[in-house]
Amino acid sequence: ASARGRDGGRRGVMMGMVMVVSTAGGGFFGGPRGRAVTVATTSSSRVPQGRQPHPLRRGTKVKTFSSNKGFGLLEWAGDLVPQPLVVKTTKFAWKEAWKTMTRELAPQDGLGAYTRPNDAFVLGEDEFRDSTKVPTSGLFLYTGNACPWCHRVSFAVKLLGLDSRVRCVQLEDDAERATRGGWIIAGRDKKRDPCFLASDLREVYERGQRGKSSPGYVGRCTAPVLVDGNAKRILSNNSTNILRCLNHLAAGASREDWGAVNLWPAQLEDEIEEMNGYLYSNLNNAVYQAGFSTTQDAHDAAASKVFDCLDRLEAVLSEREFLMGDKITASDLLLLPTLCRFDAAYAVLFKCSRRRVTDYPQLTSWMQRMFELEGSHETFDLEAAKQSYYKQLFPLNPSGIVPYGPTLSDLGVDNGLDRKVVRRGSPEFLSRVHLAP
Repeated sequence: ASARGRDGGRRGVMMGMVMVVSTAGGGFFGGPRGRAVTVATTSSSRVPQGRQPHPLRRGTKVKTFSSNKGFGLLEWAGDLVPQPLVVKTTKFAWKEAWKTMTRELAPQDGLGAYTRPNDAFVLGEDEFRDSTKVPTSGLFLYTGNACPWCHRVSFAVKLLGLDSRVRCVQLEDDAERATRGGWIIAGRDKKRDPCFLASDLREVYERGQRGKSSPGYVGRCTAPVLVDGNAKRILSNNSTNILRCLNHLAAGASREDWGAVNLWPAQLEDEIEEMNGYLYSNLNNAVYQAGFSTTQDAHDAAASKVFDCLDRLEAVLSEREFLMGDKITASDLLLLPTLCRFDAAYAVLFKCSRRRVTDYPQLTSWMQRMFELEGSHETFDLEAAKQSYYKQLFPLNPSGIVPYGPTLSDLGVDNGLDRKVVRRGSPEFLSRVHLAP
């Protein structure tokens, strides 16, 4: 810094801080690692221009900031406590603790591969069409933003125009506040759950198990959950099953003047079911198998399925606008939640890092088209999903540090206020969907 002298000239004045030595990194200044960083500061005494004060001259204050070295085991390890023993013991204990927590979070088979538990509530095909089993109103859908299985059904509510018939109850994942599993009613505010006045999803499961009070309910409390609010009973907690139920509801009870969207057109039903099964085994569930594997072989087997699937989908979409042709089907809704989370979560946290979705031009263009649909942005918050994955799945990321990026814009999705929106019922919307007969 400088100040103007009595003769109008300028004289140098030291007012700041002078770095004397920084050896914590053991690189720039050549000192040993793990030592203190010493910083010298001077008072605002005048110093001739072009000269620096001696850092330890009279009037200089010296501050020392010690670096955190943990227990410093690797500094005193030697003959008494051999370093190999310290490292091996620590690695073993850390790995066993990680395996135990991962198995609690994601059950494993004998080869260290994640095996997803079966869903406890699934509607039969005949029940979809039976209004005594599935009412046309008074339905509640419990969903959380981070979950891809929830995303597919919450987006379907918007796409099918079921807002007035299906009330979505927002969940947050917070294992420290949930009594079982990770889902709580947003803010643990019972007023936000108009069906059961529950605080978390465990209470929903216990009160809604086939209309009976079941305080002894044993099982995982997963989302999404579709509930008959009139009978106070759970209808389904299987996302694809819920999607079919919503599709039937839209065709029968929520027709617009222009008709109703049909995600399972009869002429394509077999192909859609085949594609849905393929997506589940090789992508939707496979990314979780890769992320929750506790052995290298299990991870490699799952990750290889993921990229074989992405390669195949890239080829399919090079010849058509959507997975089944020029119109959207259920298969597209099953694919979107996994793809829009892939680069931000699965490529990093689940170690599926061979390629990103943005490395696939056809998949990226398809994702852009899907996010043009009305309701797509309202049902997904990428930043909040990242916070959830990296902070709540603590066995996979004990530090809780969330990566910097990517954003939806980084993924090639227009996220601006002036973005293109294809409104329900518009000519372009009708050109993109199948209509129910």
